[in-house]
Amino acid sequence: MRPKIVVEGTVGAGKTTFIGVISKRLGLKPLFELTDEKLVDLLACFYADPAKWGFHLQIYFLTKRFQQMELAKQIGDVVMDRSIFCDHIFPTVLLKRKQMNQLEYEIYREVHREFLKYSVPPSLMVYLRCSTRTAIERIKKRGRGWELVIDEDYWYTLNEEYERYFSDYDLSSLLIIDSDSMGEDFLGAEEAVIFVLGAKEKGVWLYDGNEIKRRNRCA
Repeated sequence: MRPKIVVEGTVGAGKTTFIGVISKRLGLKPLFELTDEKLVDLLACFYADPAKWGFHLQIYFLTKRFQQMELAKQIGDVVMDRSIFCDHIFPTVLLKRKQMNQLEYEIYREVHREFLKYSVPPSLMVYLRCSTRTAIERIKKRGRGWELVIDEDYWYTLNEEYERYFSDYDLSSLLIIDSDSMGEDFLGAEEAVIFVLGAKEKGVWLYDGNEIKRRNRCA
């Protein structure tokens, strides 16, 4: 089966909150990022020393995302927190910041491409667009120690890569929601999601909390 909805966006964009809201309002099973003790330990190590731990973290994350995709394919009516399709964004950031070398990056991409052969795009991809400044404020507010130690340039580069990826995304219909302008309850977002899911043709839509517009691919 095809996963119903995947929610993507930079760290701090509001994915967890959005998924909680949408899953309840649309009756979908929420699938949050798969976590375990190893991953928590790796995250703490990574943020303290990205160059040393970046490759280890990304390979482990990739494995967890594939496991989550397999689960989503079995269930179908789910709303997922991130997906394997955008996972390459993080090692790309590390490569640009010289915190992952070219050989590590090529190994990661080879494994990523193999996993993608067995992955199915969602019916709808939701991208929570968020300014880097807003994301940083939210990261500081929630106060996860490991996220606070990395320099702010990391968050700017990460957000730029998300924007680059979704500028020409075409695996499924895409709904871009302006997270900066939405309240914490994402009021009205479910109507936008329902509208795009019901659209007859694949396309890209923009929602700012007030109205939904279709985006011209060439714009």
